[in-house]
Amino acid sequence: MTAALHAFARAVLPAAAAWVVVLIAVALGCLVGWMASRRDALDTQRLQEVIEALTDRDFERRARLSSPGQIGDLGRSLDALAERLWTGDKKKRSRKDRLRTILDAMAEAVMVTDSHGRITLTNEVLSGLVGFDVEGRTAVEAIRHPDFHLAIEEAQHGVSAVLEFEIDAVDGGVRRVLRASVSPLRHRQGVVTVFHDVTAERVADQIRRDFVANASHELRTPLTAIRGFAETLREGAMNDPESEKRFLDVILRHARRLQALVDDLADLSRFEGEELHLELGPVPAGALLDEVVRGLESQSKAKGLNVVCSGLDEVLPVMAEERALEQVLVNLVDNAIKYTPEDGEVRVGIAEVEDDVVIEVANSGPGIPAKHLPRVFERFYRVDAGRSRELGGTGLGLSIVKHLVAQLGGRITVDSGGGWTRFQLRVPRVDSPRSDTRVSRS
Repeated sequence: MTAALHAFARAVLPAAAAWVVVLIAVALGCLVGWMASRRDALDTQRLQEVIEALTDRDFERRARLSSPGQIGDLGRSLDALAERLWTGDKKKRSRKDRLRTILDAMAEAVMVTDSHGRITLTNEVLSGLVGFDVEGRTAVEAIRHPDFHLAIEEAQHGVSAVLEFEIDAVDGGVRRVLRASVSPLRHRQGVVTVFHDVTAERVADQIRRDFVANASHELRTPLTAIRGFAETLREGAMNDPESEKRFLDVILRHARRLQALVDDLADLSRFEGEELHLELGPVPAGALLDEVVRGLESQSKAKGLNVVCSGLDEVLPVMAEERALEQVLVNLVDNAIKYTPEDGEVRVGIAEVEDDVVIEVANSGPGIPAKHLPRVFERFYRVDAGRSRELGGTGLGLSIVKHLVAQLGGRITVDSGGGWTRFQLRVPRVDSPRSDTRVSRS
């Protein structure tokens, strides 16, 4: 019996061992297959992530697969493609950055739009004009004007245009006038627009037109009077001595007014053309102001005005040109006397304030309405045109004052309220740091 069992064991055990080996081999094969499948799945997922990143223009993502076979080869090819795209995008961004630097250095506003009217490139000047960052928005959102929108549409079809239009100012002030040059891009679909802010030019044009109109009117008034009275004299009024004298007095008055107007125009032309040569030097402002007040004393007494002075006994030297400063002071004090009602009051004062000598000329009366204050220094601008002409003004005095004060390196301001109008003039003291930086202008 024992011998039979031993014989059976010798026959069965080798077969069992073989089956164990087979089972182990199958298990190992399954494990290796599962691991390979898992690796392929992970590699496939990484490939998918890289492809999605490239689709979103993220060219920095890489698969970095080290496995052999087709998936590994595909991953390495995809990484090489991503590298080329990243290099190309870097060069493109570098060119765009250089272009943006150039555009930001320009004085003009620039807008580049694609075929859908969306802004792809612009500069800081345009953002400053409209008050917000326009890149990525549409041209319609950036510039709200129908004529400009039509020009953009026509440029998409190859038609260039130059047009002018107004837009609201960002700060709510004067509306801006823009000249837009709209052109199609040469080598791809899209439109480039260059904007020139011509607001200052249009304001200057309007000022010139107003100047010509006002000058013509101011010249025509005395000329018409002179001609009319001269013709009356020629037609027989000279036979009446009383009428003759009255008419000649009128002619002489208008001739003097005409002469004053021509002189003021000539002065203003020199000042604005920077043809004035000022020999700057120490000027005793207090003493000069005292002389001006005394020189106009007869006019103030004739109207019964109370002239109150302060600080005129101080020397207070300023760096200026005496004749120019005197002309400024005469204009200011003379205006104060002219526009003060009878029995009113004029105040003239001078004092040192920091590095400046401050001169203030104030007069009682109805004052200047707030809406007129910003324009009182304009040529021919009058708050009350009829009264100004009646008082003999040319409408150029304060404009001359403004230009002379600028030549002297000073500042002048005006305010009105509470029954008073005040002009304040600030001129640098002789020892002021601002005096050292000024030079004579010619």
